[in-house]
Amino acid sequence: MIPNTISKRVLTMGVDYHNPKGGIAQVLYAYSQIFETFRFIPTTNSKNFFSRQMTGIIAALKLLSLLLRKEIKIVHIHCASGKSFYRKSLYIFICQFFNVKILCHMHSGHFVHFIHKCPNFIRKTLLRCDSIIVLGHSWKNFYQNIGCQHIDIIDNIILPPQKIGEKKDDGLMHLIFLGSLTQPKGIYDLLQALGKYKSYLLGKIKLHIGGLGDLQTFQQEIDRLKIHEMVEYHGFVSDEAKNRLFTIGDIYILPSYFEGMPISILEAMSYGMPIIASRTGGIPEIVIPGKTGQLITAGHIEEIAESILWFLDHPEEKKEMAHIAQENSQKYLPQNIEKELTELYSRYL
Repeated sequence: MIPNTISKRVLTMGVDYHNPKGGIAQVLYAYSQIFETFRFIPTTNSKNFFSRQMTGIIAALKLLSLLLRKEIKIVHIHCASGKSFYRKSLYIFICQFFNVKILCHMHSGHFVHFIHKCPNFIRKTLLRCDSIIVLGHSWKNFYQNIGCQHIDIIDNIILPPQKIGEKKDDGLMHLIFLGSLTQPKGIYDLLQALGKYKSYLLGKIKLHIGGLGDLQTFQQEIDRLKIHEMVEYHGFVSDEAKNRLFTIGDIYILPSYFEGMPISILEAMSYGMPIIASRTGGIPEIVIPGKTGQLITAGHIEEIAESILWFLDHPEEKKEMAHIAQENSQKYLPQNIEKELTELYSRYL
């Protein structure tokens, strides 16, 4: 636990984590478990537009109240790109006015493109912060290149695996995909890869999909490719449903175009799954080709298919990768991230 001598002087701000949907919410939920006192203000939620706007306004008022009472020394703001960044810029400005330390924790893989929309404002906002927290060395290089000087690396956090049930003994290799049903997540590239190699893969694999999106377009693509027998859609999954999928999974696959450091990959590794994922964001720092999985180029359907076929043809190597992936995931468990955060906060108090 991060002790009260530190935790009571740290305020965390970000998306409401009490009904976690998405990577940042999962990180914040895990953080709430390692602070002796977790002082938290939600800045948005997953409800309707009016509720989200009111949550943002109330967050600013609560922040002002705490700062006026001089109870806080550090404000740790968890931020994505787009509207999230613009909302957080207000809180950053307020914190700077009250001369408290501002730690801006960047989670978004889209930031490489977002910064071009309003570069001067975004850079000035980032430079108001005492530290930009990033998810790996590649992201540290990115923020250094846009002028940020005070950058800290804090790994993403995952909770220990909670296995439910047993792996299926049905002769199939079970692939797991968790994410939005959108092209940037690579789901349609994955479906096309299955369709292209359907004659070989049918009866050998099952793709389990968890996530939300345009279900009509998603179903139409499955119909067009005639891959119903290979695909099982589970809707949005969390908690027990997600743990159950991770328990039965043999390979986790995420052929997305933009990522920070995906929580889902770290979680899958903790359950002993090798990974097939794109060379984007911080993924190459956690997926080591030939050790913990295979890296592919986003948008390359052939590479996706070849990676799946490789795992089918190399069951012993798959077992060894599963073991290494599980071992490597240990560094992202709470006790290790707790140490990183304690050291970080101590430097700024």
